[in-house]
Amino acid sequence: MDMNIRNVNASVYASSTVMQHQSTTVKEAGKETTTTSTQIKQDTFVASAQVASKNDADKVGYEKPKKLSAQQLQAISDQQMTSFKNMIQTMLGKQVKTLNKSLFEGISISAADKQAAIDAISPGGAWSPENVANNILNMAKALSGGDQSKIETLRNAVLKGFAAAEKTWGGKLPSITDETKEIIMKGFDEWANEGKETDTEDKKSVDVTA
Repeated sequence: MDMNIRNVNASVYASSTVMQHQSTTVKEAGKETTTTSTQIKQDTFVASAQVASKNDADKVGYEKPKKLSAQQLQAISDQQMTSFKNMIQTMLGKQVKTLNKSLFEGISISAADKQAAIDAISPGGAWSPENVANNILNMAKALSGGDQSKIETLRNAVLKGFAAAEKTWGGKLPSITDETKEIIMKGFDEWANEGKETDTEDKKSVDVTA
């Protein structure tokens, strides 16, 4: 065996062809007939960028990732806010649909479905004002990446989500969504005040130390 085989790099494209000859002898009417067939097997190895060496990368024209421009970063941020707004609109729509199920019972809504809807919008339920509001606030904080300077941008995205939901449902939303909105806005205020309280405590610490 060629010892150089061990030095084959997985990042290099390669192929191997194996030919196998097979002979078959058939005895019929006192005569023997031999048939020979050839089978070709080809294996292809695909390059792996993860194991490519620096030299290999240079050969194929590797380039370091470029930093995103201010415009590109803004475009990403705008897309995130749009997705956030659309998600809020969808969540409010489901909340309204659940409320409607809790109010009616008939051909399309069974007694069991009605009760399930009542439970869902009741305190602690999946579509209660508290749970929907907390879910939206958690998404907002995740999008902010801990940057409180984005609070107003996220607050505006929430308001746009509510406005879009109102348009979808043809006017004013039911009181359950009003409660949800109040909890969200209060949550934004508390979040913003957390930063102010921290700044005040830091200033006091500096004054005492001085």
